[in-house]
Parts: sequence; C-alpha cells; structure tokens
Amino acid sequence: PKEAAELQEARLLAALRRQDWKQLNRWISKMPVEQRRSERWRYWRARALEALGRRDLALPIYQALAAERSYYGFLAADRIGTLYRLDHHPTPVDEKTVEALAQRPAFRRARELVALARWSDARREWRLATQRLSKKELMAAAQLARRWGWIDQAIFTLARSGFWDDLELRFPLVHHEKVRHEADRQGLDLAWVLGLIRQESAFNPVVRSPAGAVGLMQLMPATARYVVRRLFKSRHSPKKHELTQPALNIKLGTAYLADILQRLAGNPVLATAAYNAGPKKVASWLPDDESALLPADLWIELIPYRETRQYVKRVFTYAVIYDHRLGRNPVRLSERLKPVGALGTHRMAMEATASQAAL
Repeated sequence: PKEAAELQEARLLAALRRQDWKQLNRWISKMPVEQRRSERWRYWRARALEALGRRDLALPIYQALAAERSYYGFLAADRIGTLYRLDHHPTPVDEKTVEALAQRPAFRRARELVALARWSDARREWRLATQRLSKKELMAAAQLARRWGWIDQAIFTLARSGFWDDLELRFPLVHHEKVRHEADRQGLDLAWVLGLIRQESAFNPVVRSPAGAVGLMQLMPATARYVVRRLFKSRHSPKKHELTQPALNIKLGTAYLADILQRLAGNPVLATAAYNAGPKKVASWLPDDESALLPADLWIELIPYRETRQYVKRVFTYAVIYDHRLGRNPVRLSERLKPVGALGTHRMAMEATASQAAL
C-alpha cells in the first residue's frame, strides 16, 4: 500500500538524517524486494555497511552499481575508484524504416507543422503518429525528429523505445558554442551548464512551463528582469517572447546561475538545487550548526522536495556525460559534489581558499 511505502521511506530518511547506519541497514533489509533492489537503496545499503566497518559486504554492491551509467552508478564508482560506464552505441535502426515512416501522412503533416513552427499542432500530430509504433519504429522516429532539428522530441521518443545507449542523440551538443561563451564569461563549468539545460528544456528553445518559465534555461520573466536590471544594470526588460531566443536566454540564464552560485557561497550542489527551488528555500534546508558539514550525497538524498531531489541528481549525472561528450575526462562526482554546511561554513572555506591563493 502507498501509505506503508511512505512510512517505510520516512523511517529510512530519518535514519539517514541521523546517520544511524545500523538502523538504516536494518530498515533497508525489511523493504519489499523490488524496492530493496533499486539503485537508490542498494547504494545506501552499501554506504551503511561501509560505515559499519563491513566494506567486504559493501564492495560487491558498489561493483555491481558501478556498471550502471547513472547517478548512483557514478557515486558507487567513486567509492571504489573505478572508471565510469560511458559507452555509446548508436540507435540500431535501418534507413529503410526511417524512410518508410517519413512517407506516412501523419509524419509528413508533423514535418510541415515543424517547418511552420506551429509547435502545439506539431506535438499533437506527433503523438498520434507515434502512439502505436513498435520499439524499432520508435527508434526510427527519434532519428527522424533529430534530422528535422526537433531535438527534444528526438530525445523523448527514443526514451519511449527504452534504448538508452545513444549518447549523441540523448545528450546533444546544441548551442554549445553559445553556452561555452557565456559559461566562460561567468566562470561556470560548461558541462554543468549543459547538464542543467538538458534537464530544464531538453534543448527546446521555445518551451514554456505551466508556471510560465521560458526557453532553454527555463527563465521566469521576473527572473529575467532581475538579471537585466540588477546584474547587467540595464533598463530594458526583455519581453516574454524574446526569452525564446537562444543567445539571450543563455546569456541571462548563465548570469542568474552564476549569481545564485555566488550567493550560496560557491557550492554548485546548492546552486543547482536553488535553480530549481529558489535560493531562499535551499538556504532553509542547510544545517543550523556552523560546525556541521554533510557529505553532498547525503544532503541531496534529504532534500525535502522530490522534484528538486531528482533534479539535482539528474543535472550532475548529465554533467558527467557532457564532459564525455565534449571529449574531456569527466570530472568525478566526488569532486563536483562539495560537502554541505551552514552558509557561514561555506563562506569561511571560500575566504580561506582565497587567502591561500593570495600567498
């Protein structure tokens, strides 16, 4: 029952919050088998066993998880010092299947609507065209959407097929030169920003959320006004439709991300959470004790909002994959995920680092 599952999770999170590893291990062992086998709770069981001095039992769990290309897979790989799984396999489709789909009336209508930028109609036509396709045909449809430049639909359609190994299609390098320019300008990590855009909009420049966020970096008009007036000292407030322009959206979005990063003492974990939930809300989730410093994986797991918790995990997972897509050695999650403490603790750490750099 749903109530029982919620109670069980509450117990697990309470044990995590106290870092009561013995109790955590006990509660995980009492979970239904399907839940216990999830990556999430396998990882935390290994962490509990390791904390209890049973690394011999934790090691095979970490090794199995490290074979996965996922958040917990990357965390597990860091615990045992192994390479990340980042293998890429192109979507297995033949050209005849792609061409056959392209000739179907529904797909031809969808393509014309895309060419006319009638996005709502195009999405409606696409849903009808793809609702009864086989897995093989969904893969072909994803390739078709990519050829049309319909990037987000290519990503979502491939996901429906259950094929996860085409990293080029799932993690495109769209607008990445614009992103690189603005990330460099703001002193931000390029892979992190690309991972955030991938999570926010799947590179759809015209998408609008139900809450009113717009474009690649899903900017609220009020946030855009704040950035323009407070950070760029301009009187011109961008209109909502202007936020669908990739160059402007990326410029304002990266400036806002850099602003949040500075306000949250340079911790990218906090800045990522704040981009989703807001800086004030994230500040309220920090430890009150100035001497407390939580491992980032623990703090992330304890984020009260499920949406924000999943958001942070995905952005950092995608950042690793984007490092790989950019031809770089991926920065390990153990390096990206900085420990979380009270804001005063972070500021003291930043001042100490600055002082050492000055010597």
